[in-house]
Amino acid sequence: MGKGMDMENLFTEKGLLSKLLKDYEPRNEQLQMSLAIEDALSNKDHLIVEAGTGVGKSLAYLIPLINWVLSQEGKRAVVSTYTKALQRQLIEKELPFLKDHIHKDLRFALCLGSENYVCLRRLDQAKTHGLFEIDETREINRLLRWVKRTSEGIRAEIDIPQQLWQKVCRESDLCYGKDCKRFDDCFYQKAKFIERKSHILVTNHHLFFAHVVSGWNVIPSFDSAVFDEAHELEDVATDYLGVEISNFKLKHLLDSILSPTGKGLLIKLKWLDQTTLSEISALVNIVRMHGDAFFHELSERLKDSTTLRIHERGFIKDDLSDPLTKLADALGMLQESSKEEEEIKEITTLALRCEAFVMSLRVIIEQELEDHVYWAEKDGRRLRLVATPIDIASILKTQVFDVLSPAILTSATLSTNGNFDYIKERLGLNDAETLLLYSPFDYNKQALLYIPNNIKEPGTEGFEEDVISFLKRIFEITKGRTLVLFTSYSLLTKTYDKLEIPDLEILRQGNMDSFRLIQEFRENNHSVLFGTYTFWQGIDIPGDDLQCVIITKLPFAVPDEPVIEARIEALVREGKNPFYHYQIPQAAILLKQGFGRLIRTKTDRGVVVILDSRIWTKRYGIQFLKSLPQCKIATSLHDIEEFITYINEGYVVAGKGRG
Repeated sequence: MGKGMDMENLFTEKGLLSKLLKDYEPRNEQLQMSLAIEDALSNKDHLIVEAGTGVGKSLAYLIPLINWVLSQEGKRAVVSTYTKALQRQLIEKELPFLKDHIHKDLRFALCLGSENYVCLRRLDQAKTHGLFEIDETREINRLLRWVKRTSEGIRAEIDIPQQLWQKVCRESDLCYGKDCKRFDDCFYQKAKFIERKSHILVTNHHLFFAHVVSGWNVIPSFDSAVFDEAHELEDVATDYLGVEISNFKLKHLLDSILSPTGKGLLIKLKWLDQTTLSEISALVNIVRMHGDAFFHELSERLKDSTTLRIHERGFIKDDLSDPLTKLADALGMLQESSKEEEEIKEITTLALRCEAFVMSLRVIIEQELEDHVYWAEKDGRRLRLVATPIDIASILKTQVFDVLSPAILTSATLSTNGNFDYIKERLGLNDAETLLLYSPFDYNKQALLYIPNNIKEPGTEGFEEDVISFLKRIFEITKGRTLVLFTSYSLLTKTYDKLEIPDLEILRQGNMDSFRLIQEFRENNHSVLFGTYTFWQGIDIPGDDLQCVIITKLPFAVPDEPVIEARIEALVREGKNPFYHYQIPQAAILLKQGFGRLIRTKTDRGVVVILDSRIWTKRYGIQFLKSLPQCKIATSLHDIEEFITYINEGYVVAGKGRG
């Protein structure tokens, strides 16, 4: 099938997709979306599309995008997602299907960050110079056996510790390119060759913005982009367009030069005399000592907090920059003594990393960047200092959307209160075209919504006790198959510790990795699953394995979290009400994500419970209610019991309709 295929020949009842796909159901929303994208690509317009669950947005954007790419010689497009699950779906399912049945000439590739690939040169070097630790022997042998049989050389194929992988993965500033003796065998270069020959590149938002920050040098050039799961763009862009240092980054840098166990660059330089080795080793130790003291003081400043906003310049004494600069200078002198290109490259790279760390440290300590918020964070043993741009929209506009045309942004959750004003302003896309497509699912038959009006409000005395009481009563009705979404790990832990129901297993985020948690939840219908923000989106549990989603609280961002606080202050300076202009729309989008965990297919049935009476009692509550799909509203726990019984035994549906 050729270029420029008529959309109606694909998406209608008698169309090609109906003939090719078993159980395919034509949806007018899918056709509308594909036609709108076709027009946007043709006119080079930016387009924002909200496509509710069940629209089939992947095919709706892939088909017009492929038509457009193949319509002219040399065009290429990027599809960027947030989750790996969607990436796999595109690469393993949708794109192969379209290549097999519609566009035989289509070529596509998955783009991964270079650190995902094993570097054969670094692996050879590590073996030769004995850079592996004794306790890594078993994992090294697994790694060596895997390298002999792998065709792609990516980390996803093998489960080995991060510390070991860092010694052998590709690092862009250590790459020799065509000068590398393993260039012809290089897994990364083979992947790049395939990417350059492809029409469609599938990547993720993180790599996309790494590409932008690098000066558009990570991914092969392209002419347009589709951002799926586009509600995540602002946060990912914010992470990549700021400046950051951490104790983990410093440790990795110093260990690369000389680790406490006697591994690293200096050990590989066999020509290095003992005096010079001792001098540079001493410098490394001095930097390590000052780094420990610096981050210890930062930890003390944080005290019991996980984040701290920094208002004043020089808030912490910088005894780290000078010794790190001296170490960089010493490495520079060392580079002049080397006679081997490989050594010179590695020495130079580590010296530049020292200088970059110093530069970032001084930028943050002296608060050299305007329109940035400066803050610190403690996450377990990891401590970091960050400078984050407050107005990400202007950066996105000038550095991405003014450069890239057209761009298509889509997600099931982009509108708030029936419009796109919030997302357009947050992303700098005020002139973008928009399209709002509701889900084709029949939520009035498939879902029941229950919001108690007799529960205490969040932040008031007795709220947590009420949440635990309601959860217990609901679990006694559902007897499992329930996902509980929390806005804080603190409440999750308190609830987990206080709840114990016979014959019901409570699984919680943190006890094992997310994949195993969800797998165990699916296998045990008498279990409930507790999760925080990472479980509000991206997890997919269709069918009877999930019959109830409970949202413990409206997901307002913490207003004194540094970046949120700075954004609120900026809106106040602009004369805007930050609560209605920013906090409510942001929370409404996340609430829609949480709600969306329940109904994933046309046959799914279930109950959504929101244990936050502010929807009824506060003026803004109606905005949250309007953001959710139209479905029946329960007036009591008895309605939930009837609906669950109806799902499992076919009895009468409870609740009343919502106008």
